[in-house]
Amino acid sequence: MKIAAIVGLASICLFPVSGRTQSEQDSTNTQVPEYQIDPVVISATRYARPIFRVPYAVDVKGLDDIQLGEVGLSLEETLRSLPGVVVQNRYNLSQGDRITLRGIGSRAPFGVRGIKLIQDGIPLTMADGQSQLNNVDLSSVGQIEVLRGPSSSLYGNAAGGVITLQTQPSSDHKVQVQPRFLTGSNGLYRWQGKLSGKSGDSQYLVNLNTLWQDGYRDHSNARSTDVNAVAKHNINDRLSLTAVLNVYDAPYLLNPSSLDKATATTAPTSARGFVKNQGAAKKIRQGQGGVTLQYRDDADTRADITVYGVGRTLFNPIPGRIIDLSRRAGGIRTLYSRRFVAGETQIRVTTGADLELLSDTRKEWSNGGVSTVTSDASIFDNLSFGAQGLDQDEQVFGVGPFAEVELSPSPNWIVTVGGRYDRYRFKVDDNLLSDGVDDSGSRVMDQFSPMAGITYRPHAFVNLYSNFSTAFQTPTTTELSNQASREGGFNPNLDPERLRGFEAGMKGGWPDQRLSWDAAIFLFNIDNMVIPFQINDPTTEEVFFRNAGKSKNKGFEAKVGWSPVEELRLSMAYTIMKFEFDDFTVVRDVNSIPTSIQLAGNDIPGVPPQHVFAGISYRHRSGVFAETNLQWIDEYFGNDFNGPPPGSTKPLSAFVNDSYALVDSRFGIQRGFGGVGFEFFIGVNNLFDTQYSGSIVPNAFGDRFFEPAAGRTWYLGAGVPIPH
Repeated sequence: MKIAAIVGLASICLFPVSGRTQSEQDSTNTQVPEYQIDPVVISATRYARPIFRVPYAVDVKGLDDIQLGEVGLSLEETLRSLPGVVVQNRYNLSQGDRITLRGIGSRAPFGVRGIKLIQDGIPLTMADGQSQLNNVDLSSVGQIEVLRGPSSSLYGNAAGGVITLQTQPSSDHKVQVQPRFLTGSNGLYRWQGKLSGKSGDSQYLVNLNTLWQDGYRDHSNARSTDVNAVAKHNINDRLSLTAVLNVYDAPYLLNPSSLDKATATTAPTSARGFVKNQGAAKKIRQGQGGVTLQYRDDADTRADITVYGVGRTLFNPIPGRIIDLSRRAGGIRTLYSRRFVAGETQIRVTTGADLELLSDTRKEWSNGGVSTVTSDASIFDNLSFGAQGLDQDEQVFGVGPFAEVELSPSPNWIVTVGGRYDRYRFKVDDNLLSDGVDDSGSRVMDQFSPMAGITYRPHAFVNLYSNFSTAFQTPTTTELSNQASREGGFNPNLDPERLRGFEAGMKGGWPDQRLSWDAAIFLFNIDNMVIPFQINDPTTEEVFFRNAGKSKNKGFEAKVGWSPVEELRLSMAYTIMKFEFDDFTVVRDVNSIPTSIQLAGNDIPGVPPQHVFAGISYRHRSGVFAETNLQWIDEYFGNDFNGPPPGSTKPLSAFVNDSYALVDSRFGIQRGFGGVGFEFFIGVNNLFDTQYSGSIVPNAFGDRFFEPAAGRTWYLGAGVPIPH
């Protein structure tokens, strides 16, 4: 499909903006009004500041964008309208979403890589850079902030950017109970109950979710329960204490795995017999909690200290292996920020440090398959354990002090400079010595990551910015442990990624017309990019990793939002991106002769070069709401070769994930009647029943790259908020 046609279609159906527009005064200049997008303050940059003071591309999503009439199973529902952000919904709760920010994160075989995720001040990203989304409870999230671009100067192990999630505010009543029920296609049932309130200087919110789902594809049944609790107490006018607890239990999340192009086209709901016979699935239990002490002295001084801990058990049979992982993790996050004023000149100094710990006990056996294929937790009881291949303890210790200075010599100029030093020590103790080899060892990976940015406001409603930044991204313990040689210990040949990036952009608006806009260009150079691959072995689907020599990513992002009347919101977002190898040599047998092949100029697999969002939403003061949106994803390659590798006779189409367009709609009503609320909503996703693969597995063996997504699906829900 030609991009001109897509843009034309998008202009007919513009996507909703994330918030209303308003004019406010800059906190550093009471004489100059500032155009803002609600909410006006963001905290993804470690301390709260107006969005127009930040030399980065930042987006904010509010409560209605996240929860109103949504299913709440995938971040794709909320983030699909943002430029530079691609959330590939696998419709597979075992593997979770694959999230890419400006192309970074596409390599993740499961979970999220290259992006720092933080929920209520507690990192969901572990010390080794791996993030899991299982315990993200979207049905209680009130705000999401997305910082696009290298963020190691503030957060360390994060090359793609930062996503922060905040639980919604508590009810103003002493006690409020809000039950909610949702049902939909493919055996979806979800019960939710919220309990929240305020009393004096204390407030709390507890949310319980329980989920059943059969799934679109065979062998994709899921069952989970999640509890998210946040409590805050104001000790005095300046001190507050916040406690967070999240518990997640999934007795089974079955995994249908990927398919080749022919099967994905003719039998998209299928799962291969080998995958089912190997009992591919996950059983997860996780608890996460933390306490944050905050100090606020008006706008001048802020100090935070957070102590947190995570416990996770994972039992994960996959084709070829059975993995049993026990994890303990935790850390301390500190921050101190103070503003100094001398006439028109203002300086804010921010400093802090993060201490991160990770300890895994990893055991692996060969997978002898299951005696009976089932679709629930009993599948784990039928497994046959083969020879044990791994028994090792893995530890990661990371420390990262950082500092940033924000200088405003005049009301229209802001200069920001900062840097962070990260040092990670990876250590492995081999407990399986019966093979006569001790693979114990350690590795140290470190880097100083500086950044410099500048912001200029030529007009009260126009903001120009640019920045140069660097990033540092280590391999995860899983990536280091999975060696194609089948050895224990850590892969000595897998090195961290190192990124240098430049970005320039503008933000602005026309308040009288309720119009906002945002545009940015970027260029990243990456050394040692970590690329996934599988080996030529039909008995396993293990994913291994290797470094590409050099790669380059450049692109353009833009979005525009308009509210012609207060009730109607329109907007549009567009991303164009070229993510390619700059120097990458692989060795492959050609006519039984090992041959070096240079892949410079090839696209990085799994990254769509173009992405369009558009939509329209309406919300009446009576409580009636409706929304329709369109998204279009360009075609992209599934392998490093960008087509048939040497020796293959398959057509090019077998290696390409075709472009696709989706239309989603939802509508409903929220009303209150004498102190009792009522909510009803209904939605249809993939309205025109498009057949497509929402995600791929890069460089999969057997050319099984494709993960088919659901066709037309529906859902409906109802809730009854009852204040007491």
